[in-house]
Amino acid sequence: MKTRKSINILFIFVVLCLLVITACSKTKEADKIETPSIVNDNVQKEVPKAWEMNMSTYDVNVLYQVPEFTPNVGKYEINSDLSSLFNAGQYTGFTQAQMDSISEDGFVALMPSYDVLKMHHIYEFPMYKESPVFITVDSALHLYHLYYDNSLKLVEASTMYEKLENMSFNIFFESIETYKNIKYEDLNEELKFISAYFLTACKLMDIDIQSIDVPEEITTLADEEMKLIEDSSDYSKSPILKKDLDYSQFVVRGHYTGDEKLEKYFKTMMWYGLSGFPVFDETKTEPTLDIDSLTKSMIITCLTLKDEKNFTAHENIYSTTALYAGMSDDLGIFEFKDLITNVYGQNPDLNIFKDSTYYGRLLEEALLLPEPKIQPKLTLVSTSVGRQFRFMGQRYSFDAEVLQNLMEPIMRPVPSGLDVIASFGSLRAEKLLDTYYKPKEKWDKYEENLNEMRGKQEEITDNEWMSDLYKGWLWSIKSSAVSFEEMEGMPTFMRSEKWTDKNIHTALGSYAELKHDSILYMKQAAAEMGGGGDINIPYNYVEPNVEVYCKLKWLAQNTKEHLKVRNMLDEPTSNVLDSIIEMQDTLMNVSVKELTNQNITEDENNLLYTYGGRIDNIIQIIYSMLYEKNLNASNDYTTALIADIATIAPNSFFPKGTYLEIGNGLPCEIYLVCNTNGKTYLAKGALFNYYEFLSDKRLTDANWHNLIGIRKAAIVYDNEIGRYREAGTYDENGVLSVEEGVDYIEEVQIGEPSLHMVSKPEWTNSFISTEENNVMVTNNIELDWSK
Repeated sequence: MKTRKSINILFIFVVLCLLVITACSKTKEADKIETPSIVNDNVQKEVPKAWEMNMSTYDVNVLYQVPEFTPNVGKYEINSDLSSLFNAGQYTGFTQAQMDSISEDGFVALMPSYDVLKMHHIYEFPMYKESPVFITVDSALHLYHLYYDNSLKLVEASTMYEKLENMSFNIFFESIETYKNIKYEDLNEELKFISAYFLTACKLMDIDIQSIDVPEEITTLADEEMKLIEDSSDYSKSPILKKDLDYSQFVVRGHYTGDEKLEKYFKTMMWYGLSGFPVFDETKTEPTLDIDSLTKSMIITCLTLKDEKNFTAHENIYSTTALYAGMSDDLGIFEFKDLITNVYGQNPDLNIFKDSTYYGRLLEEALLLPEPKIQPKLTLVSTSVGRQFRFMGQRYSFDAEVLQNLMEPIMRPVPSGLDVIASFGSLRAEKLLDTYYKPKEKWDKYEENLNEMRGKQEEITDNEWMSDLYKGWLWSIKSSAVSFEEMEGMPTFMRSEKWTDKNIHTALGSYAELKHDSILYMKQAAAEMGGGGDINIPYNYVEPNVEVYCKLKWLAQNTKEHLKVRNMLDEPTSNVLDSIIEMQDTLMNVSVKELTNQNITEDENNLLYTYGGRIDNIIQIIYSMLYEKNLNASNDYTTALIADIATIAPNSFFPKGTYLEIGNGLPCEIYLVCNTNGKTYLAKGALFNYYEFLSDKRLTDANWHNLIGIRKAAIVYDNEIGRYREAGTYDENGVLSVEEGVDYIEEVQIGEPSLHMVSKPEWTNSFISTEENNVMVTNNIELDWSK
């Protein structure tokens, strides 16, 4: 007979067994959750092809090589009155101080004469005066800007606009259909905001959506978003994103102004590039998923991958812009495709994103996603700064990372272009910063961060610099900022501190053009405030910076090959690039000859003398290509331009945001003592005219031209008075006011700068004369350059 005690023990044993069995069963069930039934179902159904597609890769390998040489330029004396020069007296109007600069330093840089609107015009004029030209690094860098800016404009308007339009409409339609599908009612709230997100893009492009029945709640969200975009004011909370967004970024600027198509493209791409969906809840100290935002990002990714045409359009736009501007600093379709596949499998049912049992695995994968390198330093506004999904993310650039890391709210909120040059290793740029901006006195971490950026720069390989056109251009700018003060055998004029300052100014002038041309795509740093008959051709001279011309030659060759493998190289584009390659090759070879005391040939000298005309010919080909695509080139009447490169966000001390603007005014002039084939003479060249200042609004080129004193007017012929008269003017935004129906022609006028015109950076006074430029070429000097 069993006792009660033994029965109790038996009962406990049975219960324990049942608990173990139940626990094992639950463990097995939990194991099954890691491989969800929905994923298994996907194996049986067809997976859209886009899930297997990736970003296109192109095999391009253009050799970069610098010729070997040893500089060995001899010294030559320059009389104080310049009488020892072969062409003494050919130029008049120098002040005594300007002549002293020529005799002591070998050159003088002058402010604009206000006679020319474009840099290459300075090189065209000497052809009619038989005076020598000095071809500067500035002009060579500017030549690549002319190609980069206009070719990007051409591909945006002729190819990418249509792709963007079709893709935006198709994904919007798909999002609306999904929103209305009762199968996804648990995702109703997320799909509402996603539909409004793509509806906003459709509205920005004026896409006809009348055939689609759009629920009122979605239209209301998009309309609220559109009002903020149209106002283009400071940071405001986005109705769709539920985060602060810098709406001032929607001010159309760069080469996008003045053309309706490009303006729409700018705003739509800015919407896709600026609006971010954070992966993590940035209010928490421990990594915590922002499930709402993350779910929206994954749904957008799936909607894009559902149709191969949409994914292909997205990939084409992204990969083409990546050629020009590099890869995104944020997460996008490609990264989220892998994230979804790793957690849920390919092409999962959207409802699975609501299943919390996946969140642990999702967190593990999300933590493996790369952090953005450029993270704004903000405290007052709620803009996401960490890992985030952006449909067409803004691009990473080393210079933006430098600016971001050398900004600090309150202590050092405003960076300088000199920060970028200093990060390249320029000790002179660092000294100029210490003297004129004093960042080390304002912020004790500045020097440490600058050295960290220099270390990063030193680790960048040539292959990385060559990976896209933006980096390649920045690589060329880096070489233009070097100092030759300690380099034996270089010309005397290049071995002075003044010339080093000139080189830094050159680099910054080209940097302003680079930022202007790529302003739509690049992520910004941000922190809170705190011809004729026979002529007697003179000798001509090239600024002998061989490495810059080598890089610019490589850059043009690399551009051509990349376009060729993408089937984007037509005959006119090929001709333009071939002309640039030939020109840079000539400048490189002549520079080597100058530095090694070799004579230049007559053909080389003729090519140098016609430099301005050859640039003008390239410009005319480019304009012809633009006109063929119905693109307006009438705004390209000057090389003066402006670009904002950093945002100083509002805070409790400064309620209004401000922006660091960099730009170029009308070109400066430089007169240099040169020596070619035994003759010592004075030659004239063109320099950038760099500006850097804070503005309370993001400036367009038209705003900047108005400050400089450049204005456009509508001129009509008046039969009553028998001559042309002004019938209307363009305002500071480039808008024309003229009577309707009146036939007019445009005239560009140069007048006095605005009363609100800013000053040049003080440090540029070290090499640019502050006196007026009254220099002219005399007509009564006859010289035989052939003897």
